[in-house]
Amino acid sequence: MEEKEIGNLGRSLLVPSVQELAKKSSSRVPPRYVRPHDELLQHRDAEAEPFSSRPQVPIINLSHLSSPDFKASELHKFHSACQHWGFFQVINHGVEESLVERVKRGIREFFNLPMEEKEKYWQTGEDVEGFGQGFVVSEEQKLDWADMFYMVTHPPSLRKPHLFPNLPLPFKDDLEAYSGEMRKLALKILEAMVEALGMEEKEMRELFEEGWQAMRMNYYPPCPEPELVNGLSPHSDGIGLTILLQVNETEQGLEIRNDGAWIPVTFLPNAFVVNIGDMLEVVTNGIYKSVEHRATVNSKEERMSIATFYSPKLEGDLSPAASLVTAERPPLFRRTGVAEFFKGYLSRELIGKSYLDTIRIQRISKRPMEAEEGNKVMRVPCVKDLAKEALSRVPDRYIHAVDIDPIVCNSPSSPQIPVIDLSNLLSCDHHVKEAEVHKLHLASQQWGFFQVINHGVREDLVEKMKKGVKELFDLPMEEKNKLWQKAGEMEGFGQMFEVSEQQKLNWVDVFYVFTLPSHLRNTRLFPNIPLPFREDLEEYSVEVREVARKILGGMAEALGMKKEEMKESFGEGGQSMRINYYPPCPQPQDVIGINAHTDGTALTVLLQVNDVVGLQIKHDGVWVPVLPLPHSFVVNIGDVLQIITNGAYTSVEHRAIINSKMERISIATFYGPGREGYIGPAASLLGPEKPALFKTVSVADYYKGFLSKEGPTKSYLDLMRIHHEEDSPLNIVN
Repeated sequence: MEEKEIGNLGRSLLVPSVQELAKKSSSRVPPRYVRPHDELLQHRDAEAEPFSSRPQVPIINLSHLSSPDFKASELHKFHSACQHWGFFQVINHGVEESLVERVKRGIREFFNLPMEEKEKYWQTGEDVEGFGQGFVVSEEQKLDWADMFYMVTHPPSLRKPHLFPNLPLPFKDDLEAYSGEMRKLALKILEAMVEALGMEEKEMRELFEEGWQAMRMNYYPPCPEPELVNGLSPHSDGIGLTILLQVNETEQGLEIRNDGAWIPVTFLPNAFVVNIGDMLEVVTNGIYKSVEHRATVNSKEERMSIATFYSPKLEGDLSPAASLVTAERPPLFRRTGVAEFFKGYLSRELIGKSYLDTIRIQRISKRPMEAEEGNKVMRVPCVKDLAKEALSRVPDRYIHAVDIDPIVCNSPSSPQIPVIDLSNLLSCDHHVKEAEVHKLHLASQQWGFFQVINHGVREDLVEKMKKGVKELFDLPMEEKNKLWQKAGEMEGFGQMFEVSEQQKLNWVDVFYVFTLPSHLRNTRLFPNIPLPFREDLEEYSVEVREVARKILGGMAEALGMKKEEMKESFGEGGQSMRINYYPPCPQPQDVIGINAHTDGTALTVLLQVNDVVGLQIKHDGVWVPVLPLPHSFVVNIGDVLQIITNGAYTSVEHRAIINSKMERISIATFYGPGREGYIGPAASLLGPEKPALFKTVSVADYYKGFLSKEGPTKSYLDLMRIHHEEDSPLNIVN
């Protein structure tokens, strides 16, 4: 590829030097560096628990990968790190410590050059290489609190004449040697990936052997308001492999997103931090994943680092390796040119993994609860508007055959669902925790429903959510229409599971939205939710996800599951919300708010918005009304968790009824496995005496089947059952 072509891969608008800006004695950060409110809320993720309790990225001893005695175990560790973390630290890497120290010294001296010297290396506005920032595409865009120096280092023919050749000596010579060592290290790591994945060796070699390499040196000055800025915005790397060297002794600054939370990386001495980029996620067909990460800053110390990016050759094509594509694992990404990928990646603002999604094959990797072809949701009238009319009779389409199951009245003798104190479940007192775990186990076994108190979600946030939900349903119809369901989508205002004109409807309006992970949100819908409700919803979504994960951790302990097994069953997780509005009805005995059903997800966390009873659960053959406690959530087990626990915990039918006088509003948050995973019984819960009761299927296939039915009844779970020869109608576990 000719040298001139590399200059067209990306450009970035010219911005001021943050290092120079930080030298001014200001107590406030300029507005252009202050992040939007919803991004600032996410900083709380990394502060939610003590540092000592946080997991740390795995450590790979590279010398063990070539040792006959240690290779097998280290390769397994390496494979697990690439699958579950996408990040790891490499020790005993073979790069001379004296060279590393010279490069560190050279970078410090380079950033300390006078401004007139730096200007010789500044970006031109037509090219991303040089001093400045990357991914700045508009004058309104928020900027990072950092200066960078970016340049291509390999192949030498693609180096910019005014950059690498003109670097000060001896820094240029040290960087030349360091660049060669980084290339060797990257190829060693890629070789290990080939072996761990069982790939054809030539597939990786042909793509990466004559690969393209660039370096980005980062300088993060101290900041007077560090909590308001990003050193580097959350993103995944649009390359193959990144090898990061921390230049100075600042304790932290790099954070990675793992299991939904931001984890600070503590740098080991004489180690490199390595992470998988988007291109390797494509090549490995999603087996290894690129992971979002960001850089934070502090108020006292500068931080410097050098990231080396190693990628396939520019004239190559990017696609899943043929040896990693099977009938069971079809290609997740379309083929594209490497240069084309770079051009697209570098032409956008740096936002999460958004560019990788542009080459994802959507028929394979839909959001877990997204409508599929064949189960498109039909538009239905707004029940709230219908209820405003002076109806003497409910329209026939809402009249249901009345359920004759007995209902337990609200009397002192009525049974009530168990209450779980989440603070006890997390207690350091062994006896308190053990007792609450036992209570959780019994509630999950015998009821499938329980209320959670002391859950840790701030009361003021809950109250803001309640207020926002009421205002959402009170919007004028012309505003609601902007958020109404579109053909083929389940998200928005409307109802769910309506597939025919003859189908009976529920006496409810629903607003359904996918919330996490954030990069899978409906771009038509979520950004158009009115403020400040959207910001409150953003924060509430993260908080409720943490509640769900803590409950799942307690269940894993109660069941004696392996520590990481429950976590691995869910991966990054998928979360959605259904906000329900049940208007008063003149014939409440003839209609239903929501039909009797079980939830097709793993765990549901329900918040009652107003003080009107309406939820009923089926327990011992009768319908039991649920009386929500103040400041509590009602939690229930869904079909997915019944499958994962191999029937130890059971999803339970429930329904919503209405009344003739008062509206009722609730928010149901559904938490389930991530879209790339599989749903099946946990291996640690199986044995000769406990065979698998359910099939294992992909998350996509599960939801496709679940959503293809007219309603979320328990009947789909029965299709997942494995009927063993010894089973009879009397002894099949339910």
